[in-house]
Amino acid sequence: MTEPRPGIRPAWFATLVTAAAAAALFVAAAMIMFSAFMFYDDEGYVLLSLRNFADHGGLYRDIYTQYGPFPFVFHYVLQLLGMPLSHTAGRLITLGAWSGAALLAAALAGQVTRSLVARLAVLAAVFAYLWVMASEPTHPGGLIVLLTTAVAVLGHHWLARERLRAWALLVGGVTAALLLTKINIGVFVAFSACAWLLLHHRNPTVHRWAPAALMICSALLPLALMHPLLGVAWVQSFALVWACAGIAVIRATSLNSSARADWRTLGWGLLGAGGVGAVVLGVTLARGSSLADVWGGVVLAPMRQPLTFSIRYLWAPGIRVVALASLALCVLAAALRRRHPAVVENSVAVARLAAAGALAINLSRFPGISADYLVFGFALPCLWLFAWPLTGEQSIVSQARAWLVLVLLGQCLHIFPVAGSQIAWGTLLTIPLAAVGGWDAARWLARRHAETLAAQHWRAAAFAGGFIMAVFAASTGWKFAQVGDRYREGQHLHLPGAEWLRLPDASTALFRLLTYNAIAHADLLFSEPGMFSFNIWSGRPTPTNANTTHWFSLLGPERQQAIIRQLETHPRACVIVHREHVTYLAKRGLAPAGALHDYIAREFEPAFTFDDFEFCVRRGRRIAPFMVGELLTHSGAAGPAPAGENTLLKFSVLLPPVRPVARIEITVAPGPAPPPFVLDGSNTRVEVSPVNSRGEPVAAARPAPWPLTFTQASLLSVYYDRARQPRPARGATIILRDAAGDEVGLGRLQD
Repeated sequence: MTEPRPGIRPAWFATLVTAAAAAALFVAAAMIMFSAFMFYDDEGYVLLSLRNFADHGGLYRDIYTQYGPFPFVFHYVLQLLGMPLSHTAGRLITLGAWSGAALLAAALAGQVTRSLVARLAVLAAVFAYLWVMASEPTHPGGLIVLLTTAVAVLGHHWLARERLRAWALLVGGVTAALLLTKINIGVFVAFSACAWLLLHHRNPTVHRWAPAALMICSALLPLALMHPLLGVAWVQSFALVWACAGIAVIRATSLNSSARADWRTLGWGLLGAGGVGAVVLGVTLARGSSLADVWGGVVLAPMRQPLTFSIRYLWAPGIRVVALASLALCVLAAALRRRHPAVVENSVAVARLAAAGALAINLSRFPGISADYLVFGFALPCLWLFAWPLTGEQSIVSQARAWLVLVLLGQCLHIFPVAGSQIAWGTLLTIPLAAVGGWDAARWLARRHAETLAAQHWRAAAFAGGFIMAVFAASTGWKFAQVGDRYREGQHLHLPGAEWLRLPDASTALFRLLTYNAIAHADLLFSEPGMFSFNIWSGRPTPTNANTTHWFSLLGPERQQAIIRQLETHPRACVIVHREHVTYLAKRGLAPAGALHDYIAREFEPAFTFDDFEFCVRRGRRIAPFMVGELLTHSGAAGPAPAGENTLLKFSVLLPPVRPVARIEITVAPGPAPPPFVLDGSNTRVEVSPVNSRGEPVAAARPAPWPLTFTQASLLSVYYDRARQPRPARGATIILRDAAGDEVGLGRLQD
């Protein structure tokens, strides 16, 4: 017995099991994807910008974006091929990127380990690790994750097979696409590629001096990237931790580098980059942007990003000491490698297995914790262990694994300056790297210590490891599917382009009534912060094509004044303000301010409010909101109420349902219990009067029999006895149902 080996089984069996697992995880991911909508609505901002580019062009000149032109060209081509730019389409594309990254990582694990359970464990782990993708649909982050995973995994595959030309073309093309998506991500991949190429260069002078030069670059790169915020403690820790990790990784990789690449390899990479860049820039320029626009949007604007908006990362106490100690251990191991190889290599192999095990333990806590946050905090000091070559390994094996390490090292810088979803995107490669590096370490230990333990003991250890991985894969997949079950709750949004989106009743009712009131009362719609999904759902235009979530900090005075001028010329303009989000930003020192913010506060006031969403109209304007219920009770001052009619529920119904309403349900309290109380033909009397687009009655009320059928916008008055019904909750959801119990309309009860 020389090493643990997987059991022999037909190739079709492994393919069938992997396909079945991937299909099940894909369904669960789709259910998660279509059961979440984030209040900050980056989705709406990105989607509307993509639409405006496809319809009008003028990226950077007219259309504001924080990102490069590649995602815009990509979605423009998809639209030309017949895919609409909608919430559903954007989520499906993001779901494809999510699944593609998981399949690539699993394929790498299966290829290296030849173990079905390892492949399934990585597949389930990556699906769960990237569940943040459901919070960022349509965001360029999905493309970034897919491209970085592809360049790492396919690059590993081609390096292990000595296909340097294919590797260079791939790296060049992906680097160009990433540079033209988010320039810092492209720079990080370029750094990783140049580091690997220089460390393995055929030129003796380059090969000799590359490690020292790259170590200096590793120390300077985070300083150059983070210099706008280097006075902040968390950024200082970030720069130190990354610099230590970079120096250690370069040192470990250089120990087994060989002369494989030359300047022609670089030439093939530049050819791949030039091809992708020419296509993307050609389409962008043809759609109305100038080279100056592209330079400003791709290069200059991102340099101002850290000062405009940042979210700190909370480092673990003592992380600076850990980073310095890790670098010191790497230097010590390199110094002792020749004199005490057994001690050094055994220690590295065991430490690598321990790091992989710690990652698995962390991932197994899903969904109770956000695994990516802890992974990032401790991954960097461990990276050099996985780049370290072990005696007896084939050079191309350790060099291909070092490519994975270098790509991951660079992508960890993605977390600056915003430590949000970028944490998961930047550290995803820790999972396949842990699987590949852990497997190589276990195989090396088995070969090196084959004589220490009997063969049956090694077989028992291999069986135990496989069993643990199988349990991990099954458990993670099951918990991931359980999260997906939330899709079964609530109601479909049933708004244009978002029909598949399913949210809790109260949220669905809120988004519908805000959209319906925008249709009825607005000819121009804006929001603070920018929530442009409402524009897409309602079909109401924004003041200009310069739209972004945090417009108060990202749009300059000229663009804000242009929006003010458009709002001035539209008396029926409306503004949706999410007060909770504004308060959230203010607590973090990012409170909205500026000319446009002041104009909205001065000229607009709330017509109604739900869940801290204010539907604002111009001051002095009065509207009657649609799908907003009001409960009135008989005071007794005007005499006794008619028998059984001491309470009145009034609300205006817009966009009449296609099916008659057989009953009305009103929630009693938040959550699944207690059940709602029901109003129907057995306990109510109903009157209906038609209303105009302002919600004002235009004819006398008339009695209406159950089931209720609406042929136009109407004011519904439902009389009932409150003594026989429980008290409704504040902001209760009103659900209109047909005879079969299906939902045909939603409203909310005014607080």
